[in-house]
Amino acid sequence: MSDAATSASTAPDVDQLDAPCRALAEAADAVGEAARYASGLAFGARLPAAALARGGRSRRGWRTLLRTLTDPAGLGWAARGRGAARAGRLAGVLAGRESLAISIAVCGLKARIRAASACRPELLEDPRSAAVLRAAEAGRQAEAVRLFRDIVRERGNQHAFSLLAPSFADILAWNALTDANPFNDHAGWQVATGRPETAPPLLGLGAALRAFCDQGPGLAVRPPAGPVPDSGPVRRRAAARPPQRPRPLRPAPRPAGGSLRDHAAALRAHAVRLRGAAAWSPGWQGRETAALRAEVENLAARCATAAGGLALAATQLQDP
Repeated sequence: MSDAATSASTAPDVDQLDAPCRALAEAADAVGEAARYASGLAFGARLPAAALARGGRSRRGWRTLLRTLTDPAGLGWAARGRGAARAGRLAGVLAGRESLAISIAVCGLKARIRAASACRPELLEDPRSAAVLRAAEAGRQAEAVRLFRDIVRERGNQHAFSLLAPSFADILAWNALTDANPFNDHAGWQVATGRPETAPPLLGLGAALRAFCDQGPGLAVRPPAGPVPDSGPVRRRAAARPPQRPRPLRPAPRPAGGSLRDHAAALRAHAVRLRGAAAWSPGWQGRETAALRAEVENLAARCATAAGGLALAATQLQDP
């Protein structure tokens, strides 16, 4: 086997790592928008009043919509928006109820952290950054945040952010989306999807700002101080090759449309896309690959289930 072939076979392909991450981020955004629209109908004033007053088709459609917004096999606890929907969302957070949009966003963050570590093998040479990435890959986001804060405290913000950028934003966003504090979710969502959300001032603002202000490539790979041991032409060629990095996440434009049928069609399309991302991503390597693929496939199935619920509610409500 030639040296070139050996070197190429061990180098990660950024496109193979990048496509699933983008598919997950855009699916999370679409699920969140579908949940927001459905919540506006279900928890607004017009539909509940009509359903309770006349009954019949409106009542069946309203009940279907409520079941879809609380289905653990679909959208999970998906209330989003203002008024009663916001109160329902806060109640779900405090009760530990899971949301499909958040689950997809967190899965995308985990995939992005893995992609960054695969594309930047020099991070594993630093024991502190390696400990952070190992904790994140194992699903221990709270431990990863603690280790990251230890680096900040001992080495300073500049060193820590440069060392782990942009993974530090993904780790902090993951923790924000899964902790018990509902007031920093907007910052985690902003990092996970690239889509800004409005929020009260000073609540999670630091993480959001750092996520967008520190998207640089990180510390440059420094050459070794002493002579490099000769381990063959493959080692020298791999060291000379510049490291690849995932492209910064930019949100995809949202399609026009504002009906339950439009959102159901969007979720079906994202379910198909997620299944394809799980099946055709040879760049996902390592011990956690099978678990990550299974998680993406489960999220795709839940998107399809949610799409079916929204489509049924649209039929019962005669939503165009």
